[in-house]
Amino acid sequence: MEKEKIVIEVPSKVLHVEHAQCPRGHSLMDSAVPINGYPSIKVVIQYGAIRGNIHLDPIYGSFHNLFDVDIPEGVVVEMFCPACGGSLRVEHDKCDFCFSPMFALYLPNGGILEGCLKSGCHEHKLVLVDVHEQLGMVHGHDQIQLLM
Repeated sequence: MEKEKIVIEVPSKVLHVEHAQCPRGHSLMDSAVPINGYPSIKVVIQYGAIRGNIHLDPIYGSFHNLFDVDIPEGVVVEMFCPACGGSLRVEHDKCDFCFSPMFALYLPNGGILEGCLKSGCHEHKLVLVDVHEQLGMVHGHDQIQLLM
């Protein structure tokens, strides 16, 4: 089936990720460390010999991430699943802004959240395959919620 690319712009910080997995299907959600009132997305981050956890902000477009190691700005890091150790790097895909490698978090119904692996670069994109299954309105709160 041939697909077309459609770009939809939404206001910053109105989407949040409820379910994110590694390529092998392990949940990356961590309810023990909430950020902005939602479970964070826990991954392992590595730069050279420095290795630790990062809890990613589940609000799309918000970057209140929590690091347990210091990573210098501008370096390219690696990200791994904390359950299986599998790499989250996307092969053959580069950041549209700085051309660094990208990482991917897998969402239900074929959705993918990609982000840049360069520390300090906030380039990211959300790929929705089945919009009706993945996008729902939360009425009265002026928010869109990812049903993932």
